[in-house]
Amino acid sequence: MTKIRDTDYLFLSAYIHAGEKRLSEGRQDKAAVFDEMQKLAPDGRLVDFFRLKYDYHNAKVLLKSAALNKDESRLFLPLGRVRPEKLGEAFREQKFGELPPVFGAALLDAADTLSRTGDPRLADFILDKAYLEEMGRTAESAGSAFLAGYARLWADVYNLRSLMRMIKSGVSSDKLEHVLTDRGSVDIGKIKAAYPDVIPLYKGTELSAALPSAESTVAGESFSLFERVCSDVLDEYMRDARFQCFGEKVLIYYLYQVERAGYGL
Repeated sequence: MTKIRDTDYLFLSAYIHAGEKRLSEGRQDKAAVFDEMQKLAPDGRLVDFFRLKYDYHNAKVLLKSAALNKDESRLFLPLGRVRPEKLGEAFREQKFGELPPVFGAALLDAADTLSRTGDPRLADFILDKAYLEEMGRTAESAGSAFLAGYARLWADVYNLRSLMRMIKSGVSSDKLEHVLTDRGSVDIGKIKAAYPDVIPLYKGTELSAALPSAESTVAGESFSLFERVCSDVLDEYMRDARFQCFGEKVLIYYLYQVERAGYGL
């Protein structure tokens, strides 16, 4: 397969720069933007990377609907790789093999787990870990070191947030493997060995700036400051792509802005 070069993004980069004003003014439909970029991008996997979140959100909506025996379709977001109506049909007819492989397997596992245990948290853990796994795999398969780094940072945010909740709730270390992803920058074995004194393990990582707020949260403060700092850390990582004239980072930053602009996710 021919390696995609930054110069292959020349036309798309110019097109994106021309459309950024419309996005900032809220005059572009988010689903239409994703669909358009999917068609125009030299490598559609970069677009898939940002659509993953919505597949997994919609999967959680499906499981909630099934558990409550209630139609929650109003909560679907039409931004994923799989259209909500197709996802609902695959779920109802148990045709998980028609979905993207990792996603389909995770949804089946989560549905079975919820049916067996009645515990929606366990189903959520399965879907969250699969989402982070797909983020990493998608970035790697696209050959994007920049997106791979972003996926790793997201995994760190997820793991540290989860650890803080477990510490505050007094959860024992034997539950860690059910919750944590191995896609982060800190080895899970080291986390298990240090638990509950895990926050210092993130010194020297991209999350260093969030550690004081993490300590405060574990000590009793709300998660709000920690979440804001993590959002700032993610923004700072992406800022490296902001002023690129052409190349994959122009598309990545544009899609990041599209994602941050809508639907409250």
